[in-house]
Amino acid sequence: MYRRNGRGRFLLLAFIALSILIITLDFRQGEGGPLARAKEISVAVVAPIQRGLTTVFRPVGNFFASIGELGSLRSNNSKLKAELEAMQQQVREAEALKHELSSAMELLDLDAPYTAGEFVNARVYAVSPSNYRWARLIDKGSEDGIRKDMPVVNSDGLVGKIISVTKSDAVVLLLIDPKAAAGARIEDRRDTGKIQGNGEDQGLSLELIGSNSDVFEADEVITSGQDGVFPPGIPIGLVDQIAGDIRRPDQQIVVAPWVDFTALDYVRVLLDAGSTGEREAR
Repeated sequence: MYRRNGRGRFLLLAFIALSILIITLDFRQGEGGPLARAKEISVAVVAPIQRGLTTVFRPVGNFFASIGELGSLRSNNSKLKAELEAMQQQVREAEALKHELSSAMELLDLDAPYTAGEFVNARVYAVSPSNYRWARLIDKGSEDGIRKDMPVVNSDGLVGKIISVTKSDAVVLLLIDPKAAAGARIEDRRDTGKIQGNGEDQGLSLELIGSNSDVFEADEVITSGQDGVFPPGIPIGLVDQIAGDIRRPDQQIVVAPWVDFTALDYVRVLLDAGSTGEREAR
């Protein structure tokens, strides 16, 4: 045991002396000594190996570092997605409000002869749960003077008519409903007939009474005022298609409506119009 401790001390002292000797020689010889050349040789040998190892293991280190950051990246990605969706929703709401405001302003600026009497402006707020496919609820009712069969228009033209009323709201049957109809004629002519709905994408059908009527594409169609419901002169649309002989009863005239029935925001109910019976009841 004693010998081992003595041998250990001897080796430690010898290692310290050798270290001091190497430091002294290196200091005295400066940059041109054998130790300096040995260092240069070792650097020349070790440096390429070190660069190779760095090239091999750096991607591995980056990979494990990226794994550590993956949770943070996912969290940031979720936050960015949520912020983007919120901004997109705000844009949609702003566009809807802009369209609604524009519709209201256009209605307020409406100054046509058929709106010369009393009227009520109302907001379309829902699809009506009625037996009619194309019907809308408005936020004005009998308390505002609205009665059944009163015409409904907007800034573009004829929307439809009132078919039922409560105190605070009413149901508007849109002109495009297959059960809706209105007296109509070609503007600037005596050719009268009936306009009828066919749904959203089929346009309106115009049936003229006269057998010698001349109808051309792009002719404007307006209400005739002969049905006792709609006053004359309300814009309906333009003749879009003509099929068949005008002198035959199966003549088909398709009218493209002015009103966009899928984007109704505000409408005007004409209180001074409507069926004779309703006016007398009032």
